[in-house]
Amino acid sequence: MSTIYNNFAASKMSNNPKFEVIVSFTDFLGKTHNIVCRNRKKLAEANQFLKMFKTESVKINSILSEYPVVMGKFPTKYHSEIKRELASAGFSSVSNFLIGK
Repeated sequence: MSTIYNNFAASKMSNNPKFEVIVSFTDFLGKTHNIVCRNRKKLAEANQFLKMFKTESVKINSILSEYPVVMGKFPTKYHSEIKRELASAGFSSVSNFLIGK
C-alpha cells in the first residue's frame, strides 16, 4: 500500500497573488497622498513622479524654516521677503497660497 501525499502549499503558491502596492507621500502642508500601483511599471512611474514633489517640498521647507511662526502663521512683516524668496526659487503660486494676496 503506497500513500500519495498532495502538496497543497506548492499549489497555492503557484497562483500568482495580485500585485498591489500603495505609495504614500506627505507634502509640505502635511496632507498625505496615496497612489495605488497594480504592477511594477506603475510603481516605478509613481516613484519617479513623487521624487519631483519630494525635492520641491525639501526646497520649500528649507526656505520657510528660516522665518519664525507665530500662532501657526508667518508674521506680516516677513510676507514680502517670503514671497520674494519663494518666487526666486520658482514657487510663486505656492507663496500666494501660503501667505495670501
